[in-house]
Amino acid sequence: MRLPLGAWLRLLWNVTPPLLHLPAGTEERQTPFLADGGLHLPLPRVGASEDDARRWYSAATSHAAAHLVFSRRVFVREGTAPITQALLGLLEDARVEALACRELPGLRRLWAPLHTATPQDGDDFETLMLRLARVLVDPGYDDPHPWVRKGRARFYLDDGGDVLAQSQPDGLRAMASALGNDIGQMRMGFNARMYRPGPSYRDDNRWLWQGHAGEQPEQSKPVPVAARLQEGSADATPPAPVQWRYPEWDRRIGKLRMDWCVVHERHPQVAQPDETHASALETLDDDAQVQRALTLVLKKSSMRARVLRRRERDGDDIELDEAVSAVLALRNGGTDALRVHTRWTQAAEKVAVLLLIDSSASSARPHGSDATRGTQLVTQQRVARLLAGAMAAAGGSLAIQGFDSDGREGVNHWRVKDFHERWSDGTAARLSGLRSGLSTRLGAALRHATRALTAQSASRRLIVVTSDGEPHDVDIHDPHYLIEDARHAVQSARLVGVSTLGLLLDTKGAVASRRIFGVGQSALLGDVRLLPAVLARLFV
Repeated sequence: MRLPLGAWLRLLWNVTPPLLHLPAGTEERQTPFLADGGLHLPLPRVGASEDDARRWYSAATSHAAAHLVFSRRVFVREGTAPITQALLGLLEDARVEALACRELPGLRRLWAPLHTATPQDGDDFETLMLRLARVLVDPGYDDPHPWVRKGRARFYLDDGGDVLAQSQPDGLRAMASALGNDIGQMRMGFNARMYRPGPSYRDDNRWLWQGHAGEQPEQSKPVPVAARLQEGSADATPPAPVQWRYPEWDRRIGKLRMDWCVVHERHPQVAQPDETHASALETLDDDAQVQRALTLVLKKSSMRARVLRRRERDGDDIELDEAVSAVLALRNGGTDALRVHTRWTQAAEKVAVLLLIDSSASSARPHGSDATRGTQLVTQQRVARLLAGAMAAAGGSLAIQGFDSDGREGVNHWRVKDFHERWSDGTAARLSGLRSGLSTRLGAALRHATRALTAQSASRRLIVVTSDGEPHDVDIHDPHYLIEDARHAVQSARLVGVSTLGLLLDTKGAVASRRIFGVGQSALLGDVRLLPAVLARLFV
């Protein structure tokens, strides 16, 4: 059967994953799955009418495409119970469908009829999951089971199913864990090896999990596949560039121009620095004290997560249920010490930082009035080395990327260090290989950096931009156009949980920097030795 599914997905979301058929097998039902190679679909069911097959394929491809558009590959299997994994997949399926129906309401008429589970089908765990899946996608269906109703009440904030209670992965995981705990209390069995998500149009959710089948955790890959940085010789030939398309905010019409900019993801040519460059970088030998101070700042700023400790001898509050149980135990002759208090404590967050280096032509200017301190690019390279050492010591993850541009079709994004990499001679050589040139289309670079950060499993995600603060490009003559686009990119990043800070290297860009990053979100870095104090002020 030949269906125009590719055109259907381009019409819906402007995504075109390769569509592949699963080989015919002996299993009664084959489950679709989404992988980096494309969307794998089973052959049409024997005896199905053409109309039924067309509706099923449309539902399956639309659901998988919704994952590509709205899901982030941040879930980690390690330490997650099988029941929680299954529930987390179900909740993420419902979340992306809710977001998709918010933009394209007609999709609900495609998906809802395929949910047919009712109380007459039973009360085992897998059937309850099908009933929960139905109540989350079909607002007209009401299920009497308390666990199903509890799941819906925690998933939506309103009765109409328009407002999601959780939009972040950590909140969704906590919800899945709580629902799984209820299943454990009900003593229900679960065969994780035989489980397949339902209804049948939904894929098996393998694409959501980091490290599946030995893959590195990242979002959907473009074609050709982006090569990962490999630890090896510094003079290795860089992989071919990979292209990504991003929108751009046009302040003159007040709208986003979709797929307007092309970002070319590249690896810097590894080269030995010239004598002037090497001389400026020698000051790194004197930066050990700066790095120690920066490490303390990063450790302190990461201690922001609040953790509730229960059953304490003393604390901030008394937990009523524990107090009643303790009194009853004492009356029955118990001698255990009373542990009825709760206490809030601070714990370190998991922090992911992406340092974005402006390697445009303006970065060749001297940094400050003293030309002997080197160029702005040299200062940014020193900042990158200091951050790499401090983040490793503080237990966070860091990626380093540079950017420059030559018009909207030629935005270069230089991958110096990825999140999963350790600092090594190879990454140091790539950092030294950055050279000043071209222009500064900051908005596109920020959108690409945001994409990379949202794929990281972290409770706090942060982009730090080092630049002279003045976006410009050869095809733009309006001095405010790129400033407003960068501001829009910063605001969009905040909506997905990514904060953005600016380290300004030139006072001339102060006004533009405040407009882009917001008041108190950027600061002038006049000397690298002041980096710990400047970042401490920005983090506060």
